[in-house]
Amino acid sequence: MAYKSIEKKRAYDRAYNATHQEKIKRQHKEYYQKNREVIIQRTTRYHLENKEWRQKYYQQYYEKIRLETLVKVDPAMKCAMCGCDDTRFLEVNHIKGGGKKEQRGYKEEGHKLGHNMILLIHRGKRGTEDLNLLCRACNSVDHLERVYGHTGLRVVWDKPVTNTPVSLSRSNPI
Repeated sequence: MAYKSIEKKRAYDRAYNATHQEKIKRQHKEYYQKNREVIIQRTTRYHLENKEWRQKYYQQYYEKIRLETLVKVDPAMKCAMCGCDDTRFLEVNHIKGGGKKEQRGYKEEGHKLGHNMILLIHRGKRGTEDLNLLCRACNSVDHLERVYGHTGLRVVWDKPVTNTPVSLSRSNPI
């Protein structure tokens, strides 16, 4: 049947796919089983030929998801301790600790995303009420204080002046 409009053809295809979903799924499965080796070789060749492009693409994709997640945790996108606003340094922190324990719990449940807190938050499988943002340095100090008690360490964030590299300095009053 010839269609005068591509939109009508697309509408017909959507309706057909919706009503014949099981049949289409079965046909795809049969095709894959018959041509498994060829499909695997083609896929492997594609991945090898496009390795650099794929790495760059997925890196950019993950960075976008990471930034969206950081905004969910804290819309200000600043470290809760020192005020660092450089997103390269920001990390999701459990306010009362227990991040490793939570990760192990997800792993034991067989949760596929258990190793990646960013993806769990992004997909809505984990809330953000007990989380905050800390820069890497403050996150380390927070962990040390939780394990060893008050350490006297303090992180100071100096906003970089134009063309000056970012600096993180720690002062220890001891």
